[in-house]
Amino acid sequence: MRLGVVASPFYPSAVMDMILDGAHAIDADSLWVFDHMLGVFHPDLYRDIGFAEMAPDPDGIFDPFCACSWLGRRTELPLGVAVTDSIRRAAPDIARAALSLQHLCKGGFNLGVGSGEAENLVPFGYPFDHPVGRTENFLATLRHLLDVGHMPDNVGRLGLPLKSEAGSPRIWVAAHRPRMLRLTGEYADGWLPVDASTPEEYRELKATVAEHARKAGRSEPESGLFVFLVLGESRDRIRGMFEAQPMAKLFALWMAPAPAWEKYGLENPSGGSNRAYIDIIPHKLDPRKLREFAPQIPFELLEEYVFLGSPTEVSERLRGYAEAGLEHPILMNMTGLAGGAEEAMARTAELAELGRLIKTTAPVFKTPRIT
Repeated sequence: MRLGVVASPFYPSAVMDMILDGAHAIDADSLWVFDHMLGVFHPDLYRDIGFAEMAPDPDGIFDPFCACSWLGRRTELPLGVAVTDSIRRAAPDIARAALSLQHLCKGGFNLGVGSGEAENLVPFGYPFDHPVGRTENFLATLRHLLDVGHMPDNVGRLGLPLKSEAGSPRIWVAAHRPRMLRLTGEYADGWLPVDASTPEEYRELKATVAEHARKAGRSEPESGLFVFLVLGESRDRIRGMFEAQPMAKLFALWMAPAPAWEKYGLENPSGGSNRAYIDIIPHKLDPRKLREFAPQIPFELLEEYVFLGSPTEVSERLRGYAEAGLEHPILMNMTGLAGGAEEAMARTAELAELGRLIKTTAPVFKTPRIT
């Protein structure tokens, strides 16, 4: 099993430097940067969340392609964006950026693509109608450009070599629903879901991607998983920290769809979208109501979407996904979300231990691809 780490691209750049050191320490296989125009917490509440000690503004986020170029001078790990959307930038622009980073980063470049999220589009005047249709056109053009170096009419062309010493840029697609799963099989080198909530669901989605790849005459994409992670001495200790700093539990507001809240007899104050983070714009919500609501959020709801606990507890949960076919977990380490910088620094040893557990159990985790 390969192991990826997310270098959160927050201002100041010391945040990424710290994560890069951790990625090297646990012998990570890849390093990724997320692409957000806005953060996931309302700025009026952010001061009460532990992360504020490390990154002063929840919306102070570097451009991911610039961040990858900067990181590429500091590491030989493959760099990646997880994920950009198909709306803010056109496919030829992204293809050129991907090829540029393939040559500028010693380890090469992984390009993650998704159909977009409202908070990164609507507040900035970008369209958010027919996002999957736009993504299909985007991927068809992107794949063609990266494979042959020019547009179908052979006039628009990219003069950069299509391969570096590290190979070619690899396209990853964030997909969970039928049409995007089909596009993953048809165009992608990797599949990177965010919210496969159980190993059983993961196995079913992976099989769908594999079948579409087979029909398209392509190899099955590598199977990834974007893992939101909070490490601690134990699950119970982490629960206590989140209860003491309940604003941190508002991360569940971004991740959990309406049916998940209904199980606990709660109504999501964002309006109850079944697509959660795809539709929610936290900055448009009333911060006073969110402050009142946060203590009511059950820790168990947060736990459905965040891997919480000791290295042993987290690795055991990951084992279920590995047995369902996971090949490349990508860890977004949010330790310190509750507890702040002191807690994040105190868990350095736990992160190293988790990396060791994942690496040493890889033969057990590894399962054959579906062909």
